[in-house]
Amino acid sequence: MRAMIARPYREFIAWGTLYDVHNRGEQARKRGQVASSLDDLQNRYLPRSMWLEQGTRKKIEGYMEKARTLFEDLSGGVDDLGYARVRSDIVRRVTRELGPLRREVEAALGAELAPPEQSRWRLRRRS
Repeated sequence: MRAMIARPYREFIAWGTLYDVHNRGEQARKRGQVASSLDDLQNRYLPRSMWLEQGTRKKIEGYMEKARTLFEDLSGGVDDLGYARVRSDIVRRVTRELGPLRREVEAALGAELAPPEQSRWRLRRRS
């Protein structure tokens, strides 16, 4: 689940940091990878089949919704203005808007999936 959450974020950053801004084939490929990672997350995340708390599920769903909205908005900007003009916005907006949500989801998953800590008194050896 953590990898599925992180993948769209990484793909967004890769899309926004292309070295050759005039290579339309590479732009389309990176954009397609973002769309694919978002689709993969949406298709594989089945909230009713996962044993996650409601708060964690809400955070995941908020992240997915924001990522989809951001992708549509940035794709529209690329279509209207061109990649070279929108490229810096991609990284800036993804880092600012999606980054905190990703960290919240990862923290919630980490807290929920972490094994319970054993009490120290149980570890002591009786003499």
